[in-house]
Amino acid sequence: MRFARNQDINFSDLSDDKGAEKRRHGRIICDGVQCSIGDVLDLSASGMRVKTRYKMPDAGEVFVVTLETVEGTLAVLCRIRWVRRCGMFTREVGLEFFDPGPKSKQVLQELAGRAAYNDGFKAAS
Repeated sequence: MRFARNQDINFSDLSDDKGAEKRRHGRIICDGVQCSIGDVLDLSASGMRVKTRYKMPDAGEVFVVTLETVEGTLAVLCRIRWVRRCGMFTREVGLEFFDPGPKSKQVLQELAGRAAYNDGFKAAS
């Protein structure tokens, strides 16, 4: 899988205080939820943690991730916040939803609410 690097995005609003709690929303543990790069481990209205077999770009890079929802496919820009190696071929990735529009934000908030019951997702193609 290739990841496009977008150098036109302004990241000046980011603060990189190491160790500071930056989570704005509660997270929901997910089971059997998938996106285009792997298995979603947990999800919130502002981001998700994904287990993947792909080699990921560096933190700060932005790319599109697709989720299949009951309302259709949702493509959302995500910024990589961190990457951890968790096995020989697997990584965990912290993704922040990057500047979602009002409709995407609403769908993501609904998905985060439904993820507790796993009734809002199906496997991504």
